[in-house]
Amino acid sequence: MMDGRKQKTPDVILPGERVQAVTLDSICPFRGHPFKVREDADMEALKESIRTSGVITPAVVRPLPEGGYEMVSGHRRLAACRVLGLEKMPVIVREMDDDTATLMMVDANRQREKILPSERAFAYRMRMEALLQRGHYVRAMEEETGERFKQVQRYIRLTWLIPGLLELVDEDRMGIIPGVELSYLSEEEQGYVLQAIETEGMIPSVAQAKEMRACAARGELDLEKPLDILYAGKGKQRERLILSMDRFAEYFPIDATPREIEDELVSLLRQREREKAHRHEHER
Repeated sequence: MMDGRKQKTPDVILPGERVQAVTLDSICPFRGHPFKVREDADMEALKESIRTSGVITPAVVRPLPEGGYEMVSGHRRLAACRVLGLEKMPVIVREMDDDTATLMMVDANRQREKILPSERAFAYRMRMEALLQRGHYVRAMEEETGERFKQVQRYIRLTWLIPGLLELVDEDRMGIIPGVELSYLSEEEQGYVLQAIETEGMIPSVAQAKEMRACAARGELDLEKPLDILYAGKGKQRERLILSMDRFAEYFPIDATPREIEDELVSLLRQREREKAHRHEHER
């Protein structure tokens, strides 16, 4: 859970509401829903429960102006019903504005036991923006989440990381603090850092991430700088060969990444070595 307090469940039926069955095809996910629906043990248990007993707790949806419904609370139940081949599921249809729906969606998912840093980050950001729309002070976030405001701010900063770096945080390969420092880099500069990580398999420490941020502030963070910082931190000195992507443009698809090009070149060199060894064997 995102805090230690018991949260109100949004699926309590309010006066004048009723549970009704609607088709799965009429329900779309909440816009920008930050929580992933994972195929894990909990999901298997949910599917088994629905298979044997049906959907016990109705989902909460809101009607859309163009027709159909937007899911607010119940994304995992919806996914399980689809996998099981069901046509309908029980829901509570509730009228609510964007901010109310956002706050309810986040609250409903805060009760999950396992939440990735990226899920927490985007949930906090959506909640903060909804509270601000209502005229609340940002410090209301501390009361709402039960966490120190500074920690909430750190999580929100993670939403400015490019996907590749954010995945490293989710995989627990890179800490939250280094991620926060790197989030202040431009997308291009973050790309330089990610390329260095993928090339050498080194993860920036807090000190190295801060140094990269300082270099970026001075306009000095280019393609080479992250590698220099990583190697300096590991006590390694090594010459590097830098090749221009333009020289390989005619040989690779336009969307080929530097890593894909590198892998292909290494594969060709290995093949050449095998052919050379084979010729040498026959010349004996």
